[in-house]
Amino acid sequence: MPKVSESHKERRKQAIVDAAEEVFLGKGYQLATVDDIALRSGLSVGALYRYFSTKSEIMLTLLEQRLGRTPGLLQRLTEGEASPWERISRCVDIFVLALRVRHPSTGRLLLVAWGEALQDVSVREGLRRRFRGLLEYLESVIRQGIVEGEFQPGADARVLGSLLICLADGVTLYWSANTPELELHRIRTTVMAMLRAYLLRADNSGEETM
Repeated sequence: MPKVSESHKERRKQAIVDAAEEVFLGKGYQLATVDDIALRSGLSVGALYRYFSTKSEIMLTLLEQRLGRTPGLLQRLTEGEASPWERISRCVDIFVLALRVRHPSTGRLLLVAWGEALQDVSVREGLRRRFRGLLEYLESVIRQGIVEGEFQPGADARVLGSLLICLADGVTLYWSANTPELELHRIRTTVMAMLRAYLLRADNSGEETM
């Protein structure tokens, strides 16, 4: 029997993950079965089990690919900004832009993952890793702003970073549910006003433009 190349294995594994996303979003995680995923991917159940031992393992890989890379991506997209305030502003802009143009499945996947996190410890830990990665970056930017004198010395970097993540995820979930009351431009304007009032020192408060 010819040896299967690593690239072939990766393509098959990715096909399973892509199929799982469609199945999870279509049926929900609890109702989805490994048979459903195998059928959607075009593989046999036996072939699927060569790559993933459980449905939960597939979900964790999917979360890592679709959501877990967000911290590193956010850092790369904002590292060119000159100051901590500009990086925080850029983070808000990236979030708003992502909601406007990103494939809607991302928010729906987050919704499915949160529902399953109540029951599945591994899924819950996957979401926690994502949260910790985002918090580590946001907290570091805010602390840098404090050290450089751009931000108020009493600003709580960890709490503010946590609140920003929770706010972003909450808006994402309601946006995924097509909530008509959400007006992204007004949300962006209000969030920036709150951040400016809380973070910027008095001598820096006029630097940001809307």
